[in-house]
Amino acid sequence: MFSDVPVRFWVFVAFFAAVFLMGGGSRDDVTSLAILRPACAFFAAYALSIAAPGEIARVRVPLLLLLALGVWMAVQLIPLPPSFWSTLPHRDALARIDKLVGLEGLWRPISLSPSKTMNSVGSLIVPVSAVLLYAVQRDADRRAMLGLLLGAAVISALLGVGQLASGGTGPLYLYSVTNEGDAVGLFANRNHNAVFLATIFVLAGHMFGEHRRLSARGTGALTSLLLGGTCLFMIVTLLVNGSRAGLVIGLLAMGLGAALYFAARRADNRDEHRDLGGWIGYLPVVGIVGLAAAAALAFTFSSSFDRLTTLSLSDELRVKVFPQVSAMANDNWLFGTGFGTFEHAYRQYESAQWLQPNYINNAHDDWLQWVIEGGLPAILIALVFMTWLTVVCLGHWRQRDTQPIRTRKVAMALSALVLLLVASAFDYPLRVPSLMMYAVLLIAMIADPPEPKAKTSRHGSSRGASRRGQEYAVVGTR
Repeated sequence: MFSDVPVRFWVFVAFFAAVFLMGGGSRDDVTSLAILRPACAFFAAYALSIAAPGEIARVRVPLLLLLALGVWMAVQLIPLPPSFWSTLPHRDALARIDKLVGLEGLWRPISLSPSKTMNSVGSLIVPVSAVLLYAVQRDADRRAMLGLLLGAAVISALLGVGQLASGGTGPLYLYSVTNEGDAVGLFANRNHNAVFLATIFVLAGHMFGEHRRLSARGTGALTSLLLGGTCLFMIVTLLVNGSRAGLVIGLLAMGLGAALYFAARRADNRDEHRDLGGWIGYLPVVGIVGLAAAAALAFTFSSSFDRLTTLSLSDELRVKVFPQVSAMANDNWLFGTGFGTFEHAYRQYESAQWLQPNYINNAHDDWLQWVIEGGLPAILIALVFMTWLTVVCLGHWRQRDTQPIRTRKVAMALSALVLLLVASAFDYPLRVPSLMMYAVLLIAMIADPPEPKAKTSRHGSSRGASRRGQEYAVVGTR
């Protein structure tokens, strides 16, 4: 069964498993990173050693953007003369301290914590490895990656259920600094687990729709049953998790997943000119929505629901400190404080009324934290990325008639990526290595160039001729 699967795909599976098992925390002192990052360097070297001409070129823009980000991080580590460094925002106080302790004239970098910024440079090895390994896979194996992501979500959800069943403590929690008592799954943070599980609805909707298109061709009912069961399990897990961010992203993801499913069904009915029974194809999604409503009703009687309804957003610390975080962005938008340094930079802005035993290690708004730590160069990198993403997606959209399945796949990847970016507005999911890998895999799927246009016949019909080549749509199945 697996004899035709190349070694390079199994290498990717090993990389994928390693990242999800050891890269579920955003802290730089996670012990498993000492194993994961060197391993990722070997994975990246392997991908480069076997890459055929043109394979890396298909993902060159994401790689170049990661390289540009790494270069700027490295620049933030270059020591600067005191005459320039002291003119940076809030460096005057540090300069006075240097003078008092006899360190006047010491050259310092832009980064307020060089070790934190060096850690940020090292963190890029995970997305770089993911992009390189994606580029060297066969088309069929790239499609199987959706199945791997779905499997990781199921494992994380099952682990979360086990964590709750064990009393909220014990060996099922993979990280020492974690949300004990909550369903964190493969992650250290409950919200990150919830956001990951929520975005899976988009992937499942796409896979379900493409599978249903071809179900009449003998692909069987097992995949439909597994996808439907997975969606229901994700719904229950999100409700039990109690993360408001996860529930919001989950609702959006369910809508986008349903839209992708319906788009595939409409394409199938149009291609096959089906007039009878086409509406039956919508029953699975209607059934899942109905069961989700029943689960939500049952959930209203649980303790997790009490937290969602009784805790006001204005009571959350992340909302209370927003003025200080905004001031940090306003002061440091030019050069930044150095990637990874928010924790140290915030202490200069912290209000005495918010002092408490727990410290704030992130802004809980990664868009603002990107500006605070990276400054104008980071903003420009983000703008280049957004511009490139828009151009590429428009290119796929223009070929929607000749490459409909690929267009729907790009829509799926873009939808999941946008949800991760939305979640970053009130949290920091993309600072987690496993979610960082997830995001760059979605970007790599979008970056894949469209297939050459099929030549139309004299009668102008290319759909039937190209259909055989497009029947790779059962994504995630083999």
